Amino acid sequence: MSKKIIVIIFIVILLFAGIIALTQELDINIPGLINRPESDNGEEEEQEDDSYDFIKPAVWFRSNAGGMPLEELPSQYVALRGEYALAIDIVDRSDLPGNIIQYFHENYYAEIRTLYRNNELIRTQWIFRDHNGNTRFNSVLIEPINEPKEMENSKTEEEQTPDTKSVRGFMEIFDEKTNLTREYRFFEDGRRMMIEYEYNNNALISSRVSLMDKETEGQYRAAYKDTYIYNRSSSLRAIERDFYADMQLSSDDPLRVIFPRHLRDAIKDRNFISERLNIYPDFFGDTSVSENSKMVFETDDRSRILSQTLYDDTGEIIWFIQNTWLNNRIISSVKNEGDDVFLSEFEYDSNGDKILERNYKNDVLERVVRVDGSLEYEELYMNDTIVLQAVWEDGRKISETRMR
Repeated sequence: MSKKIIVIIFIVILLFAGIIALTQELDINIPGLINRPESDNGEEEEQEDDSYDFIKPAVWFRSNAGGMPLEELPSQYVALRGEYALAIDIVDRSDLPGNIIQYFHENYYAEIRTLYRNNELIRTQWIFRDHNGNTRFNSVLIEPINEPKEMENSKTEEEQTPDTKSVRGFMEIFDEKTNLTREYRFFEDGRRMMIEYEYNNNALISSRVSLMDKETEGQYRAAYKDTYIYNRSSSLRAIERDFYADMQLSSDDPLRVIFPRHLRDAIKDRNFISERLNIYPDFFGDTSVSENSKMVFETDDRSRILSQTLYDDTGEIIWFIQNTWLNNRIISSVKNEGDDVFLSEFEYDSNGDKILERNYKNDVLERVVRVDGSLEYEELYMNDTIVLQAVWEDGRKISETRMR
């Protein structure tokens, strides 16, 4: 009897040994396995989420120009045969570029999305996600294209002096509730913008904009802060903008209202203010704002800008603009500044493009602009009589005629 027990125990030991050996063998041969980190005493530390244990190979998709995955494809070869192809992969911390590695946390994992057009890489996107799969960091940075040496040498000294091209793109940082808390925007001319968002119970209450350019010596300087005011139904009622520096407003660089991108996407831009505030006619002129001045924007129940008022640092009104809307288009804007009243009226075609603008000063017609394709016909009036006509093509004046 004792011999049978010994034999059974021996067989059981062999079975356990075989299972352990098989498990180790499988553990070694799993493709893309991430080894668990070891602690100081040589023991493996446990991960909070088993989803980090494995990295799958890159997945390829048919894509559109915006990098949206439309259809999963069986291989890289098949994907690159189309016009646009997208690869989504998980990478290790050591593979992250130096300009974004500071935003990586040990509890994140990094996703890389590479977009190809006609078999050529055109964009790389980096996404950091936490253990819940929430996006905590998102970035696309495009390096300037180096010109061939022959072209570089052919430039004059004056053309070579300015640094005309810099990295362009964006970086977005999110909190654990997926609220966008900070955003960086990089422009090709070297300018940079930092936007800091503040929330209260997941409602956006302010955004602070800081700028960097050659004049700021590589440092971000606060430009202005927007405070958002809501009514009882949680609809945006007004925006107050406090300026921290002197600024110049013009039609070429219109005043903008900044909102987090994903906040606008969530409601598909309907009944919400987009970044471009409203039409700011050339006729209103370049308007400067001073440090410590304030701009207040009033909105309707569809979040359309009804008026904007500029106050000086003592609270006195400098000027205010009132807009009249028809559907989703501004058909007139009136600016009151001191004793002067400026009026601009607009007409649109069936596509919503502006085709006519009339400008009045104190009820007297001074200017009319008509748009016909790529041409703009500008007419200046005096005493209700046309005195000058200019023709513009793609923003360049091609003729000017004085009228008798």
